[in-house]
Amino acid sequence: MGYFSNSCEGDAWEADNCAHCVHSKQDEDAGMCPVMLAHMTFAYELCNEDRHPGKVILDWLIPRNKSGVGNRRCAMLVRRNGVTDKQLKDWDRYKAAMAEMDATRPADLGRG
Repeated sequence: MGYFSNSCEGDAWEADNCAHCVHSKQDEDAGMCPVMLAHMTFAYELCNEDRHPGKVILDWLIPRNKSGVGNRRCAMLVRRNGVTDKQLKDWDRYKAAMAEMDATRPADLGRG
């Protein structure tokens, strides 16, 4: 289950997850994301339960890091623009390769 030690930690997690997700409502009247609603409603009540079905579900939705410190990505995260994490990593690799090529290219190449 997602655990946030303070509101700053929760806000940072939401900025990394909810802010990019199709489930996060942009319209004030649309209501809250069901994952966050479930956590805000039941996390405090179920945090010390081990086998309660609600706790198990909350653990699936926002899993803890393997180290036990911090939370992993929301299991329901679907990026608004349809870009996957693999595509983002590939884009970062591409940008790094292009920067490396620019750094090794002779300064007068392509100048006429």
